[in-house]
Amino acid sequence: MYITSADQLKEFCQNLQSAEILAVDTEFVRERTYFHRIGLIQVGSGEHFAAIDPILLSDLTPLLELLKDPAKIKIFHAARQDLEILVRLCGQVIPPVFDTQIAAALVGWGTQISFAKIVYKALGKKIHKSETYTDWCRRPLSNNQIEYAIDDVRYLVPVYKKLVERLKKMNRLDWVKAEVRDWEDPKTFALPDPKKRFMKIKNLRSLRPRNLAVLQEIAAWREEEAVKRDCLAKAIIRDETLLEIARKIPRDSNGLSDIRGFYQKELNKGGASILSAIERAMAIPEEELTDLPESNGHATTRGVEELLAAYVQIRSEELKIEPSVLADRKQIHSFVTHFEQKEDMEEHFLFQGWRKELIGTPMFSLLSGKVGLKIDPSGQVCLTES
Repeated sequence: MYITSADQLKEFCQNLQSAEILAVDTEFVRERTYFHRIGLIQVGSGEHFAAIDPILLSDLTPLLELLKDPAKIKIFHAARQDLEILVRLCGQVIPPVFDTQIAAALVGWGTQISFAKIVYKALGKKIHKSETYTDWCRRPLSNNQIEYAIDDVRYLVPVYKKLVERLKKMNRLDWVKAEVRDWEDPKTFALPDPKKRFMKIKNLRSLRPRNLAVLQEIAAWREEEAVKRDCLAKAIIRDETLLEIARKIPRDSNGLSDIRGFYQKELNKGGASILSAIERAMAIPEEELTDLPESNGHATTRGVEELLAAYVQIRSEELKIEPSVLADRKQIHSFVTHFEQKEDMEEHFLFQGWRKELIGTPMFSLLSGKVGLKIDPSGQVCLTES
């Protein structure tokens, strides 16, 4: 069903009022804009599935109220971008959420598994992703495009049921709930702090404190402008140009226009604001200039990370899930760094939720020397008391 009128939307949402689960997906374009340009919202449960057209419909209230209902589980596959769109439309998070990609990883089907592969694994059915590169914001949509979009939610429901059945048998349903907790936290979808965006720019550590303050101010201005204009930040001024402005600190429009990569069009549009941002940076007292946080360059004791990685590999084979689901190399490095710098281990990611018992505590015991690794008579590597 393709919904393009208010009456159709109202009737469809009424049909879903009693549903306990909602399969949800979106189609969007995000190539030149700051925010996603939403093209379709697909929703369904039971026998009712539809592609809802947010371009032709000015009021999505019945749908948004349905999504905000805390009594309904919202099922997604790879939820992050869909939720960014829907949370913005709803003005709030929409728990509870279930992500089939996360669930698939926790039952051992692999990380970052595609929807087509998960449908084949769960249902033995091949689906064709023939419309992957469709411009979903262009109208009219073909019947093939609409059916393709609806299939994404039509198959989500049986995939969800298969995964839940498997998770229950493995006593891992709570693992999924813990993994999607971020999707239910408003902070996850908050816009980035403009004052911190300068940290994303390469080679900023080559700058002196005053120049760094200039970079921080003009990068914050660029981020705020990108939100206002709904465009990519780099489309306003490229990172390399921002860095050059911070190095040379121009104080007037002539100085700005001399910067390589800074074009007259932006000088006319935002030049005055950039110069104001530079003046704000120059007015900061010397003692209040920004100190860069230490880079994550702690060199851990040789061989320690490799030992923990070996243990993670062992545990992943026992649990029949990929090692990166338990702990990837970045998390292992962070864990060892926390331990060696005597930071609070209870706050570390690997000490949260189900990971604490399965991987965090044993890794801490290895680091503390309370246990070691040995090869048992059967040739298996296992923990041993020290």
